[in-house]
Amino acid sequence: MWFNIFILFFGAFMQSQTVLSVWTCTQDLDCADAEGAFCSAGNCACPVGQQFIFGNSLCANAAPYLTSSCLEDQQCSRLVTNFECRGSNNTQEGNCFCRDDFHYQDGRCWRSTDYGEACIRNADCFGVKKDPFSMSCLASTSTCGCADGYYRRQAGECRIIAPAVGHSCVLDEDCQFPNGRCNILTFSCYASVGGLQMTIPKEKAVETQKLINPMAQQDGGSVNIPSQHGALCSATNNCPAPYVCSVFGSCVCPVGYYWSGRGDFCYAELGSPSTPEQCVGFLAEVRNGICTCRANFFFEEDIRNCIKVARNLNDFCLNDVMCHTFGTAARCTPPISPWGLRHCECTPGISVWDEARSMCRRFVGIGDACETNSDCLAGTLEINCVSNAAGQGICTCPPNTVAENGLCLSSGLVLGASCQVTSECTGTANTECSEGVCSCGSGYLETGGICAPGIGGSCTADAQCVIANTVCATSGASQTCQCADNFIGVNNVCLPALSDLSSNCTVTEQCVALIGQNSECEANSCSCIAGHHFRDQNCWPHTGLFEDCSRTSQCFLQGMSERVVCRNSMCQCSFDYPYSEELHTCSSATSITMGSLFTFLLALTYLMSH
Repeated sequence: MWFNIFILFFGAFMQSQTVLSVWTCTQDLDCADAEGAFCSAGNCACPVGQQFIFGNSLCANAAPYLTSSCLEDQQCSRLVTNFECRGSNNTQEGNCFCRDDFHYQDGRCWRSTDYGEACIRNADCFGVKKDPFSMSCLASTSTCGCADGYYRRQAGECRIIAPAVGHSCVLDEDCQFPNGRCNILTFSCYASVGGLQMTIPKEKAVETQKLINPMAQQDGGSVNIPSQHGALCSATNNCPAPYVCSVFGSCVCPVGYYWSGRGDFCYAELGSPSTPEQCVGFLAEVRNGICTCRANFFFEEDIRNCIKVARNLNDFCLNDVMCHTFGTAARCTPPISPWGLRHCECTPGISVWDEARSMCRRFVGIGDACETNSDCLAGTLEINCVSNAAGQGICTCPPNTVAENGLCLSSGLVLGASCQVTSECTGTANTECSEGVCSCGSGYLETGGICAPGIGGSCTADAQCVIANTVCATSGASQTCQCADNFIGVNNVCLPALSDLSSNCTVTEQCVALIGQNSECEANSCSCIAGHHFRDQNCWPHTGLFEDCSRTSQCFLQGMSERVVCRNSMCQCSFDYPYSEELHTCSSATSITMGSLFTFLLALTYLMSH
């Protein structure tokens, strides 16, 4: 403890020397390279309450509190270590916060150590649940675990115990006394006896412990201090209570408190001793003399405000923390169209909803450490927590099941039974696990409690094929049910094949069998799809005059494709229909002769008139 205090004061001393003695000077002009600096006692210095930033090129206000405005990380140095000026790009202001994987408590940033991880001190322990007091460093294991007064719901989730009627709660399980239930309209515990709700006034249920509040006046009244925030101070010129002198020579609120902005009041951060007048954060309250969130509400990162919690799964939410009522495996969904609203849900793939405990239970697989059966999950099947030789609980498959690929599998499941993988569905032939149910596999149909072969199903005789107009046909080395000759299989139905384009169709597959892939059935008639034409008993993409081709069938000319051929790998007019430059088409010899005669007569008429 004394070593930590020494390091803190030594760091403050070194910082003060660095800030106040940047370079020597004889006049203010010597300090002009640092905007806002002046010459003081032979050294360039910043005004009271400011510090040098950006390579000693600018004097800027010190940022003494969590969330204080800043331009550069170093302004946040009152947070001691692992701080940052978040959101700053050196041109726009940011705010002082702890870096990722660190959290704020007792005036500094600490590395966040999750449940079960190694720790040194209580302040290290901080997990996904946003409550810095829910875990402590257990002396017996030197790992983070639930703190006194908290109970463990599942790994990484510690919640405040409500020991009696009238105490604050969010879930029934918080009320840890016989017949305890939680009224989610009032967030208070009651006793359910014979279906009746037994309550007592809350103010009589919780005894308030009187603590000394360093921010309160001795007479116990509200704090009313002079407007001295930011005033000049030194080792010989102390700040008026409750202010303390910062390393930059200005009066600031002590650790655990922040300036009200009016210069006459210091508000309490969550976790600090407080009067009701000082505890002003959103949903914050004074409990046992401490400014805090009500039981099992969560702390905002600014340690001033509380996060509103969801009362029911599917409640609307703004962020994941609001949904942690139901465990750390709960989340706030991405925005949902059309209004962009979000609601709480169990995170898919890692958890399952446990209605009995109102929680999203994480999947803890076979062979993983556990404490109770409810810790263990393998898909949708709950497995057992069995102690090994060392007394450590291990998730183990229940009797009559076998572990495979992280799941506990049963065998001999029949058609319609719940399943996790296909290898369980062995009680009925030709079944597979589809959407968690043993169902008939591809090529098989459910008939009378069995899976009979449909189109593509294995068979040995025609009688096994249950679909009309199917036969058991040999295909390679196997026999499968297939549509008989002159029939086409569509969605396990055999439809008659069409004989020509004059035949009526019902589905496009009939047209495809008749004139190719680029066809469709429309108004009970087969035709080529847009951009294609029918020629030589098939549908071909349009290939116009003078475009590349590989066969004559591809060549297309509106209304007269028979005049176009593929010659020299190019669609051209056939010799019987020469290309007409005037008409840009393939014309007959007669059309060309008449066209030439008409042109000659026009030319002759023009010459005679002139």
